[in-house]
Amino acid sequence: MKTTYLNNDAAQYWWLMFCSGVLFIGLGIWMLAAPVSSYLSLSLLFAFGMIFAGIFEVTFSVSNRKRLHGWGWTLSGGLIDIFLGGYLLNLPLLTMVIMPVIIGLWMLFRGFMAISSSIELRAYGVLDWAWLLLTGILIVILSVLIIADPLFGAINIVVWTAFAFLLSGIFRILLSLQLRSLARNLS
Repeated sequence: MKTTYLNNDAAQYWWLMFCSGVLFIGLGIWMLAAPVSSYLSLSLLFAFGMIFAGIFEVTFSVSNRKRLHGWGWTLSGGLIDIFLGGYLLNLPLLTMVIMPVIIGLWMLFRGFMAISSSIELRAYGVLDWAWLLLTGILIVILSVLIIADPLFGAINIVVWTAFAFLLSGIFRILLSLQLRSLARNLS
């Protein structure tokens, strides 16, 4: 029996994924516009961004738990966002030292989730699934660059993180629009 990503009405809360995408794009633009901001403020902003994006994803997955097959993956991603965001918020000095690795691992997880979601959407016949796959691959590449050289990541954390946020936001917006379109086509 084939497990699918969603059924006919699972995407009614597509706008929550859209909101998290807009939030990530906003964070990415802010980071590029203000690169001289302190490293501490970046960790705090990142923490709040992760917490709110996690809340959006948890709400999306719980709202669709009866309609979304594999909803636990989206729930776990949101819970990880909330947990890491809370950690970053409560220990900002320690976080400044290990932030490149935390961001790299978090983005790696998100990149693989993006790749998986695009493959699931392909099974539904979504034509633009390849763009979602490409976005997920780019997220993985950026995360590997951050993890591979944490010192390089610390020096360039603002730029790399901004690009990773932009890509993650673009993915979430594209995914939400595909979910909305798919829900319309299936109903």
